Amino acid sequence: MESKKNMWIYAIVGMLTTTVVLAFGRLSYGVILPFMKEGLQITYKQAGYLGTTTSMGYLSTVIFAGILAARWGGRRTVILGISFVSTGFIGLALSPYYWLTFIFMLFLGIGTAFTYTPFISLLVAKFPHKKGLMIGLATSGAGIGILFAGMIVPLLSQLYGELGWRLAWGVYAAIGLVTILLTTLFIRDLPPERNLQAEGEKTTPMNIYRDPDIIRVGLIYGIVGVTYIIQVIFVMSFMIEAGLSTKTAGQLMAANGILSIFSGFIWGGISDRMGRRLSLIATTSITVCAMLLPVLWPTIQGFTLHIILMSCTITGLFTLIQASSMDYVHPPDMPVAFGYVTFYFAVGQFIGPAIAGWLIDGSGGFQAAFLFCSICLSLAFLLTIKMRKADVPKSQDSPLPVRAVNEN
Repeated sequence: MESKKNMWIYAIVGMLTTTVVLAFGRLSYGVILPFMKEGLQITYKQAGYLGTTTSMGYLSTVIFAGILAARWGGRRTVILGISFVSTGFIGLALSPYYWLTFIFMLFLGIGTAFTYTPFISLLVAKFPHKKGLMIGLATSGAGIGILFAGMIVPLLSQLYGELGWRLAWGVYAAIGLVTILLTTLFIRDLPPERNLQAEGEKTTPMNIYRDPDIIRVGLIYGIVGVTYIIQVIFVMSFMIEAGLSTKTAGQLMAANGILSIFSGFIWGGISDRMGRRLSLIATTSITVCAMLLPVLWPTIQGFTLHIILMSCTITGLFTLIQASSMDYVHPPDMPVAFGYVTFYFAVGQFIGPAIAGWLIDGSGGFQAAFLFCSICLSLAFLLTIKMRKADVPKSQDSPLPVRAVNEN
């Protein structure tokens, strides 16, 4: 049985890893973009191409990352992924040319794929009856990283002018190198005896891809990917167009970042006790209501309730879906299953902005886009109702989850 001390070491390294690859590598691009755009003298259209490059790198490699981790080992795959991301940070800090930044933005996407999926899979395989809690603690690093980026990027730009955004990428790189060191020192794959015990239960990737339970989880994750990226990109503009001041909208976004830090491990811990299916039903129903609020009530009160409900559930929703994807398979197959459902999420994030842009540019405006999100999340809610319950392993020493059974 893993000691609590060991569990918290893994959780802290997981938070730091998520901070580097998700917050710095993916989500902080919007924070650093205004300063980077000015420094490279590019248009918003060109800046959008850079963001798409990162998404393409992630989308094109996320499934292969799970397969590689299952064959090569999660620890080595994670170190490879963080190395890719850190190299991308260094390149972006030094690159003098727009065309060269494409290569390093691609590195960010590839590195995230080769880091996040294998690390989460390693966590849940090592702490099988703490899946929700461990994933939630790790994903809280995304909120922490966004808060850090929101503070450090404007500060560096204020202090160092045009060099500020390059120094910000450099700071990200330094934290990435520290994360590589900590991963090398403290993170280990499953002991050989547990891997050997589980080897007989290992299945082929194609069997996992055809599993109806895994497909259902993937569809839910894909829907969440569409709706989440639309909300993240357009809610600030929606609030300002509805009449909120820039200051008020910014304060609500800051509150969103702070509250989202805690929702992952809170909902993860709840799901470890009351079950993944019931927890997913609760979180999806809350997010449906949250998306409808600004559509029906586009005022400061409506947006405030929207932000509070979304920030208290969305990271938890990620946590529950990720844990669910690995509830139906044995530990050796967890990276493959998680990588597969994450592919659905990546596709959703890729197509979401285009759909929202088409709806917003039409006669419906932002309300049409958010109504579309609530309808999509209603479909996800129906899918969660049809989910089957996968029994939690009887003890932490047990390396194999029990097969899924119908929940009555």
